[in-house]
Amino acid sequence: MNLTLLRTATVAVASAALLTACHKETAAPAEADNAPNLRPLTTQETKTVGSANDFAFRSFGRIQAAAPADNVFISPLSISAALTMTYNGADGSTKTAIRETLGFAPLTDDEINESYQSLVRLLSGIDRTVTFTSANSLWHSQRYQLQAPFIQKNTTYFDAKVQGLNFSDAAGSLSAINGWVEQKTNGKIKDLVKEVTPSHVLFLINAIYFKGSWTTGFDKQLTRTANFTLPSGSFKPVDMMLLRNGQYAYYQDATKQVVDLPYGNRQYSMTLVLPKGTATVQDIARDLSSQNLSAWLGAASTSSLDLYLPKFRMEYEIKLNETLKQLGMGVAFTGQANFSRMLVGQDNLAISEVMHKSFVDVDESGTEAAAATSVGIVTTSVPPSVRFDRPFVFLIREKSSNAILFIGQLTNP
Repeated sequence: MNLTLLRTATVAVASAALLTACHKETAAPAEADNAPNLRPLTTQETKTVGSANDFAFRSFGRIQAAAPADNVFISPLSISAALTMTYNGADGSTKTAIRETLGFAPLTDDEINESYQSLVRLLSGIDRTVTFTSANSLWHSQRYQLQAPFIQKNTTYFDAKVQGLNFSDAAGSLSAINGWVEQKTNGKIKDLVKEVTPSHVLFLINAIYFKGSWTTGFDKQLTRTANFTLPSGSFKPVDMMLLRNGQYAYYQDATKQVVDLPYGNRQYSMTLVLPKGTATVQDIARDLSSQNLSAWLGAASTSSLDLYLPKFRMEYEIKLNETLKQLGMGVAFTGQANFSRMLVGQDNLAISEVMHKSFVDVDESGTEAAAATSVGIVTTSVPPSVRFDRPFVFLIREKSSNAILFIGQLTNP
């Protein structure tokens, strides 16, 4: 198939949130009015979270291996959710490829969608002291009609807003779509969609936003300038925060130190993994898995060692085509792709590009993060302290659901 003769559609996803859990933990006691809103996960949710976590580690591993000395920050839960909505319009071998790439357990399509729906509801209400929101929308060219089952699944399970636009009015369409993304990410993700032309047929957007304060905040008066060792071995001065007399989970072995630093009422947390001895962040990335992280955290004990952590603010952007192809989704990018369940009268669709943008800001009070993904479719230390003063891997976790929202590495604050 000659793709240059084909029309273009774009499925875009914006998200903001904070991230991960690989074994279930019980939060510390909280005040009654702020107590965690806990419930057991259903069998379907457990399988979906397991699949999403596996996808998180596989995708992060591929990206980290390709750029071992660079800052990395992605939202695998966002990417997975975006591709699940795209999956709702796929069929045949393309649907199978997306399913296998995302690692879906043996569930029906409705079970997969239902588990995402209930998981988002759980994440949104589990901690009243942390902000977590999720919103979805479909923006389609008025020249094309979406298939009813495709609309039904994405409105029922993802609560997607459906809006037709005149894509011939590029400026107006960009303003509407990007304005919605910016609003839903609290201004952190701007200009997600770069252009809208009459040949575009669809933008599908998922937006998630997270903001959490540390359970025990860092004292701003203790923040000092300190050196951070870069991968090259040179030093960079950074604002190094100090948590004194805090309480957090801590584990160490011959190759790593692991800190689990809680937000709010301790349901969400940031998990940091610092290489030790001759180990590097590449070694940590290769070792990351649900099983290993669960074992490390399961062996952790409560610590109040002085904790040094750099303030950092990161913006990240990556084209995910090659990563997704390597993970098994290659057919979706070719003329053999089958997205015949997406548009009425249009079955010659293929993914043209998957772009991902993200943002994270870590300071003395807590963390704020955002991410955006666009899927284009064409027809056709010194004791007693823990010091994160060199490259490290970090995750942000919701403990009762096992949901991985973000995973990254900091090599250059």
